[in-house]
Amino acid sequence: MLEVYFESDKEVSVFRNQLSPYRKQIRVHQQANAMWGNRLRLEGDAAELELIDIISSVMADVFIEVHLSDIIIRGITDKYYFSDPDEINRIYDFTMWILFETDSDNQYLRDHVDTRKLLQHIFFLHVKEHRSIHFSAILHFRLSHFLDFVHECIGKAIEEFKREEDHQTFMDMLRHYIENKEHCVDLVHIEQGENFTFYNEKGEVISKDMLRFWMYQAPLYALGLHENEFNLSPLIAMSPARIKVYGNDLADPKTMTIINIFQERVQFERKGISILSNLD
Repeated sequence: MLEVYFESDKEVSVFRNQLSPYRKQIRVHQQANAMWGNRLRLEGDAAELELIDIISSVMADVFIEVHLSDIIIRGITDKYYFSDPDEINRIYDFTMWILFETDSDNQYLRDHVDTRKLLQHIFFLHVKEHRSIHFSAILHFRLSHFLDFVHECIGKAIEEFKREEDHQTFMDMLRHYIENKEHCVDLVHIEQGENFTFYNEKGEVISKDMLRFWMYQAPLYALGLHENEFNLSPLIAMSPARIKVYGNDLADPKTMTIINIFQERVQFERKGISILSNLD
């Protein structure tokens, strides 16, 4: 038998809700206690280690659902002094992405640590050592290393937020440049790939030498673009009135960048539609 004490009703509610899939294995008897808050006696037919594993996993979920958001927001506002609600929300979203999502980028940012498993292991060690478990004691005395880890992730989230802001400023600057620049060509066709292939209005491939010719006439350096970049830089230099992109992936980052900058000038065509059939 285990005894678990929670100070808040919300903690109890989340704990019991998360424990509900195991109600056939674990019986819960709740009693209010004036000194310690809510006391839950847990009895189960499962083996001891299995019971401990379930309880520690559920307690980790309680921490995530009830306390983690406040900890992250306090870190953003008290340690890094952000006060704008939109910025706080964006950094919070980045932090949660780093902590819990499974794509390769954020796993790298958190040094390939499995956040949930790390937290569960901390609770597992505590539950394994005690028959009477005070949730608040774990929060105050056993989570210091985990909270350090969370604050490291907040710092990395702020770096990602600033990178995104810088990127958006860069996009806004290019958009403003294009909006105020006269069109140099009427139409450019683009075929998606690892690198774009450019075609002129007649459907002829635009050679790299011709792309360089256009690029030498544009202030690429002042715009933060590289003269050896052959996806975005040629389009900025040519400033076409219309762009037709052919491919299968509308979400391709290079394509999305073009749409972000040139906006209504861009028309996307699914691969299979011939460039020649779209010649004007």
